[in-house]
Amino acid sequence: MGHVGSVQLYQNEGKAEVLSIDLASNRKVGDKEYVDWIKVKVWGALATKLAPLIQKGDKLLVSGRPEAKGYLRKDGTAGADLVLHADDVQLLTARKAAAADSEEAQTED
Repeated sequence: MGHVGSVQLYQNEGKAEVLSIDLASNRKVGDKEYVDWIKVKVWGALATKLAPLIQKGDKLLVSGRPEAKGYLRKDGTAGADLVLHADDVQLLTARKAAAADSEEAQTED
């Protein structure tokens, strides 16, 4: 669970739709607070469906398959990213649910 830092929809080389989300997850250890950044990848039809709904700052709950990806930084030192290949994404930002409920109520009138 965390807050969206950035979100981008693109097509990979195999022409599949991919929604890339940088998700900030806050944790507290003693009196110190830390932010861990997780790269979330959503694939295919789910990516296309979620892309217009997710914005920077939104709170998400994501489940899926984790993958550690190693790389070399420009200075030659090793680095690693945690990538979560999402199976399920739940939008927890209240304004989205309220807007959807409002639209639904208007169409019922």
